[in-house]
Amino acid sequence: MPDQERNPNQADRFAVAMAMGQSVSAWARKNGVPTQTCYDWKKTQEHKITVQDIRRRTIDRAGGQLVHNLTKAVGQIKRLATKGKTESVQLQAARAVLKEMIAVRRHFDLEEQVSELEREYRERDQDGP
Repeated sequence: MPDQERNPNQADRFAVAMAMGQSVSAWARKNGVPTQTCYDWKKTQEHKITVQDIRRRTIDRAGGQLVHNLTKAVGQIKRLATKGKTESVQLQAARAVLKEMIAVRRHFDLEEQVSELEREYRERDQDGP
């Protein structure tokens, strides 16, 4: 694409904007890129992969920040579950721990299943039809 060759960083900046939910026309107008060029970029597999990668890295960074505070949060809930002023507070804290534990377990189970499917797919793909 001629516009992409003129400034290779524009396509990357466009991908970042799309990953963050900005509209195509607003980005094109702001950056002086023809709207049709942006739509052409958006159709490419490279753009789609780049946007997915940006979103994945953004979520990973946010997740890392959450994990950083996880131990502290678990400690606070644990204290509430054992030393809360009322049985109601203790029960709510205990329920919170159980609910989150179930959610985490489901996440890891799903992650394991997806990894296994990916592994099987790669093996099948390597073996050929």
